[in-house]
Amino acid sequence: MPMTLEELEAEVKQLKEQVAEGARAKDYLEIWKLQSLYSHLYYIGRRAEIPSLFARKTPGVSLEIEDSGVYEGIEGVRRLWGTIFSEKAHMVPGFLAIHMTVNPIIEINKDGTKAKGIWHSHGFASMGRGGNLTQFLCLGKYDMEYVKEDGQWKILKFVYRLGFMCPYEKGWVENPQAASIAASPANSPDKPTTYHMPYGKDRINIFEPPPPEPYND
Repeated sequence: MPMTLEELEAEVKQLKEQVAEGARAKDYLEIWKLQSLYSHLYYIGRRAEIPSLFARKTPGVSLEIEDSGVYEGIEGVRRLWGTIFSEKAHMVPGFLAIHMTVNPIIEINKDGTKAKGIWHSHGFASMGRGGNLTQFLCLGKYDMEYVKEDGQWKILKFVYRLGFMCPYEKGWVENPQAASIAASPANSPDKPTTYHMPYGKDRINIFEPPPPEPYND
C-alpha cells in the first residue's frame, strides 16, 4: 500500500531528527577529541602547538589557569604558552606535568556552532630547579567554551580552576597550593584572576564551577 502524504511527512521528520542526533553525537566526540588533544600536547611538551587549538575568527578568546589572571585574544594565548608555560621553561630534566580530562559534561547549541563543557582533571607533576624536584598531586576543573569555525571545533574560552596542587609528601590538607603562577615574574595577564579558591581545611569546599546549563535554543 502506498504511503499517505501524512505518513511520508512523519517519516521525513523522523529522518531529520535522526540526522540531527547523529550530528550532535559527532560534535560531542569532536569536542572531546579537541580537549584530549590539548591534554596530550601539554603532557608531551609540544606547547607551541596549543595555540592552534584556539579560535581565530571569533571574538572573545581568553585563557585563565589557576591564579594566572586572564590572557585575552589569540595573542594573549600565544604569550602565555610562549613564556611561563613554554617548552623552553618546562622541558628540563626531571620535569613532569600531566593533567587528565575526564567526566565531561558538554552542552551544544541547536545549530551546532557553540558549546560549553566542564571536565574533572587529576594530575601529577614534578618541578624544581637545580635538580631539587618537588612531586605534586593535582586536582582541578576545566571550564571551557568552544566554537565551530570552518567546520572544526576550536577553543573559545579556556579556564582551569585549581582544587589543589600539593606536595606528594604533605597532601592537600597541609598545603593545598604549593605553587603559584601569579608569583612568577614571567606572568603577564591582561586582567586579574576572576575566581581562585583551592581547597581549604577550615571551610566548606564547593569547587566551582557547576556543570553547564543547556542552551536556551
